[in-house]
Amino acid sequence: MKIPFYNDSEHYKTVGTQLIPPGETREVDATMLPGYAAAELALDDDAPVHIVDSLLAGSLHELLSAIPVLAREDLELLGEREQAEGRRKDVLAAVSERLLTAASEALGLPGARSDEQDDEPSGEHQAAGADAAETAAAKGKKK
Repeated sequence: MKIPFYNDSEHYKTVGTQLIPPGETREVDATMLPGYAAAELALDDDAPVHIVDSLLAGSLHELLSAIPVLAREDLELLGEREQAEGRRKDVLAAVSERLLTAASEALGLPGARSDEQDDEPSGEHQAAGADAAETAAAKGKKK
């Protein structure tokens, strides 16, 4: 988190990798300041909350019911956070299953749940079967 830092001394000050001239203000990483304490830097109550943070703070039922509609990036973040904290194996299993299903759908692999993909192969098999029947009939006539 970056915060403004005012150099009130008569000399240049270095904060992290920044050189701050006397009497000037620069945004610096708060963790680079001496005496840094996260509690002193209160977050704004109106600050937006990430969906994963909101889900992790809620109930397990709400979290599991939201997994099918989460974006891939949010699913990956949720999986990383659950894995790091090592709390709930059922959440990790649901996230993994959803990510695998999404990957299968994207690649068009068998077992994917897309209706378009189910229609196309059957049409191709019917066309291939008709072509094979015509070819067999043509060979039979030549003999």
